[in-house]
Amino acid sequence: MDDWKHDHLGNQIIILSNQVKHYLHQAAEVEGISGSQILHYISECSKKTEVYQKDVEEFFYLRRSTVTQTLQTMEKNGLIRRSSVARDARLKKLELTGAGQALEAQIHTRVMQMEQRLRESLTEEEITQFLSITDKLGAELTSLGAPEIKQACK
Repeated sequence: MDDWKHDHLGNQIIILSNQVKHYLHQAAEVEGISGSQILHYISECSKKTEVYQKDVEEFFYLRRSTVTQTLQTMEKNGLIRRSSVARDARLKKLELTGAGQALEAQIHTRVMQMEQRLRESLTEEEITQFLSITDKLGAELTSLGAPEIKQACK
């Protein structure tokens, strides 16, 4: 019986999240990288403020070693560069290269296409309800001890 998965909200959220991640990773996998969300985060946040590895770790709730490996791969592939910061030699600012900007634009186009298709499959009322429900569930999970969702950029 396939209805068992519909009885568990958490399971449905995980399945839906995995579907979205799989779709988004396809554009990046063509280029042989992972971490398309990290690339987008660096692109968007570096327009407003300097971005450091610690920011990526905190925003995505990832271990330092995981972020280090992903950033090293992106750097090796010529997508990002780490630049020293005058005020603290230990800090390395993350910036997209031209190739990184081009790939991020390609991924962003794909994200917007997905977003449009998802929105077209729902009414405005359903979208409003969905966002309200996800906010409510997120607040409940936070009250149970899950990390609070952070704003994208400082």
